[in-house]
Amino acid sequence: MEAELVNEENGTRDRSAARQCGPDLVRTIACVFVVGAHFYLNIGYYNEPMNGPKMFVMTGLRWLFVTAVPLFFMLTGYFKSRKKADRLHYFALIPLLISYVVISVAKMLLYNRLYGKIYDLRGIFKNLGNYQIAWFMGLYLCLFLLIPFLNKMWYALDMREQNILIVTLVFLCCLYPVFNYIAPSYFTGIYPVLFYFLGIAVRDRRWRPDRRVLLLVLVIIVVLEAFISMRFTSTGLFDWNLISTADGTYGTLFISICTVCIFLLFYDVKTLPGIIPAVLASISRVSFEIYLFAGAYDAIIYSYVKRYVSSATEGFWWFCLTVPLSFICAYISSVIFTKIVGIVLNLTGLFHDR
Repeated sequence: MEAELVNEENGTRDRSAARQCGPDLVRTIACVFVVGAHFYLNIGYYNEPMNGPKMFVMTGLRWLFVTAVPLFFMLTGYFKSRKKADRLHYFALIPLLISYVVISVAKMLLYNRLYGKIYDLRGIFKNLGNYQIAWFMGLYLCLFLLIPFLNKMWYALDMREQNILIVTLVFLCCLYPVFNYIAPSYFTGIYPVLFYFLGIAVRDRRWRPDRRVLLLVLVIIVVLEAFISMRFTSTGLFDWNLISTADGTYGTLFISICTVCIFLLFYDVKTLPGIIPAVLASISRVSFEIYLFAGAYDAIIYSYVKRYVSSATEGFWWFCLTVPLSFICAYISSVIFTKIVGIVLNLTGLFHDR
């Protein structure tokens, strides 16, 4: 999802051979996690009683998958730490906006066909403008506009001050609602800034903790999240406000720990065998488009799945079919779409000599 989603080394989509394998791997994992998270929305998980081993496994994976959004923001910081408030930076938005508008309109027309007329012409413009059809675009746009100024702020600080800033943002963004009698909730929504700065810090300082420790911490946190969600639900269903909030899930403590663990596990992977690096690079270049297209393919795929599945636990094993199918279809569509857009932009000369 996103413009790290666009490789940001030079402000354009990076098609060079000398790509870093690790960031592409992180981006691909995050992209798969996005499609995995959508499974829960489509299979009826949030209306299913929280009991049984299948729901435990599904709940643990659900918490793992929602790290996708903060992973993308860490990648943004990792790649955009040197961006300035110049034309090159702002022109990098144009391909994303084109993808957002064209694919989102196509999705709304598809939804009209599948579910009856939901969006009239006014509704299409309204949903494009308020980002309801692809909420991440609106969130990323806000961060994108701040990036040059966040960079200036970060590099104006010495390392001690940078560390204090990160600790402060953890207090403001992550502790509520896990410690809701200690941490205030007013600034939980600025978690993208925290992950942006974490991405810069990883790039600058090249943190390399023991991978075995990172993996152990990741597994423990995911199991703990599943246990708390199952054991302490007040309604018998998934409780959004138990260890997260409906609006601030991505910045809460457990999600933040898991996000950093995943990023540090894979960001500095140097080489992978065979064609894997090329595949990861190809997926990485079209991650934002995959995010947009996946919702359309989810609508088609799950309209059929729901004919055979009446509950989330019944759909447990469908995950192994629906998520890869949606991802592959979205990936193929994204590659074709971006090639067409690239041809059109080259013909217009819009990015020549930028």
